[in-house]
Amino acid sequence: MLDWLRVEYGIEKPSNKLLALTDLDSNTWVGEVKRIRGKKQPLSSAGLHALRDEYTRTIEPARSLAAETLTLERTLSDLVNQAYGLTPAEIALMWKTAPPRMPISPLNPSCNQHIASSGPNQCLYG
Repeated sequence: MLDWLRVEYGIEKPSNKLLALTDLDSNTWVGEVKRIRGKKQPLSSAGLHALRDEYTRTIEPARSLAAETLTLERTLSDLVNQAYGLTPAEIALMWKTAPPRMPISPLNPSCNQHIASSGPNQCLYG
């Protein structure tokens, strides 16, 4: 994808947003490409259409797979915790001492829900 952006849109150095493709919705994806290209290199309507088509063809499926992977990782984490018979206190201690770049977020023991999956009006720490 980054090679395609370099060749088709002249983006030699992608931003951190573009490097995290599966975190972007369609509008953010297009907006970030526009921002990097700047006002001196505006997108044509064909270029805009090609960006949106590529998002639908490539990034949307990747986003779905990433979400499915995260769900499976959380399920596996929960199953491992259950298999070891870990108490909520032991799980909390494990997450407090976990490396900073864990692939999933910790479980919020007060509502038995992973923190990253909690919506703004749902159960959260604090």
